[in-house]
Amino acid sequence: MEQGFAIPVTEGRRWKRAQPLATKTQTLKPLNMEELILSKLEAIERYSLLAAKNVLTIDDVAVLTGMSKSHIYKLTCSKQIPFYRPNGKTLYFDRKELEEWLKQNRVLTTAEAEQKAVSYCLTH
Repeated sequence: MEQGFAIPVTEGRRWKRAQPLATKTQTLKPLNMEELILSKLEAIERYSLLAAKNVLTIDDVAVLTGMSKSHIYKLTCSKQIPFYRPNGKTLYFDRKELEEWLKQNRVLTTAEAEQKAVSYCLTH
């Protein structure tokens, strides 16, 4: 019996047998060591430059926060995140304000919540 599994084909209700990965003729081109080292060095340089910046672009904010650019645009549109628009179009963010914004709405640890509950019970 042929290896693989049945998958539906998008046209109609016919089923087609999928080929196992080992029988695929396409192979990935392996990166040589120099290309790998260069890509790693570029990433290190990019993150080093980002760490030194105090005024950030939307691309920098996306890297720093892990949020997508579209989500950041939505936050700026609804004025939920602090930002600057000095020339009326390009968005800029202050690193310190952004970090403060990220740290808002802190969730108490279990120990802190218990301590707060005990303090409340003793005073009321």
